[in-house]
Amino acid sequence: MTHTIAKSAPGLRASLLALASAAALLTAAGSALAEDVAPIAGRPEPVANEAGTKAKIAIIGFANNPYWVAVQKGAETANDVLKSRGGEVRWIVGGANIDVPTVNQAINAAATQGYNGIGFFIAGEGNCALVKKLVDEKKISMGAYNTLFPCVEEAGGVINYAQDQVTAGKNAAAELIKAVGDKEGKVGVIVSQFTAPGSEQRRKGFVEGLQGSKLTVVNDGIEAKDSAGATFAAAKDFLTSTPNLVALYATAGGPFGAAQAVKAAGKQDDIKVIGYDFTKENVSAIRDGSMFGVTGQDEFGQGYNVAIALFNNIVAQQKAEPVLQPAVSLFMTKDTVDQLDPDKLPLGTVPKL
Repeated sequence: MTHTIAKSAPGLRASLLALASAAALLTAAGSALAEDVAPIAGRPEPVANEAGTKAKIAIIGFANNPYWVAVQKGAETANDVLKSRGGEVRWIVGGANIDVPTVNQAINAAATQGYNGIGFFIAGEGNCALVKKLVDEKKISMGAYNTLFPCVEEAGGVINYAQDQVTAGKNAAAELIKAVGDKEGKVGVIVSQFTAPGSEQRRKGFVEGLQGSKLTVVNDGIEAKDSAGATFAAAKDFLTSTPNLVALYATAGGPFGAAQAVKAAGKQDDIKVIGYDFTKENVSAIRDGSMFGVTGQDEFGQGYNVAIALFNNIVAQQKAEPVLQPAVSLFMTKDTVDQLDPDKLPLGTVPKL
């Protein structure tokens, strides 16, 4: 026995050294995980959490088009920033179909799970009654994104960070008129749903923006429910049925489907496709010439900014100033794609030209 121990002592010492090294590595890794992740420059700053208040925040989204990828990344980045400050941010998928009852159901589920901060995609004014109830009765910090609704502030919400969608629609029309010049023509409109407030605001703003020009819409539009496949089919219908078609305008998710239809028909030089969101798919379509332009809505910020604002309200009773905040909404074309492509910029950079 003595002989065996003496003989294996070098191996034992090596094992002990290896264990000590592994423990040191684990300690270092733990320390790294505990280190602060710096807030993103140009975006809301988290307040100091000197009391150690626990902020458990849910950001509710959906899963029917690539827009959600960036919103989710914003929420997850906010979690990285806040986790060493007493905050936790979870991304919760409410499903694929977006309407007031579905959003309310997801909000209620988060409330029963103990979240003291909830950010959500607002589907209509019907969500505001629930906001007021949860603020008044359960003292939950509430925030909304994607569409601006004054009732969010009136109900006691902390923040509503969203695109001014009527203005975005008018600007899209102005960009199209500038691109087409003095040419007469028809424009096919593809919407999410006529009951979706944001999509409808973009449609109405666009139609208003075309007034006085030589461009007219074919009809009120075709619903595609944020599906790229349905948008492709709607675009194909316009291409085959509308003489003098000069543009396609998609107000919601999946506009690259229209670009694919135009590309398949070989009409990239004749028909301008305009959509929304700085997604990988849309950026690629702009780069290959099948899409003329898209309007961004700071998709990342809709997850990140809302989460930080909710944290600040939970920890220090601060509200965003102002509560209703128009999101950065720039128009990307082939001329500006390199300046605005999120994949070419540091994570979470505020879009600017």
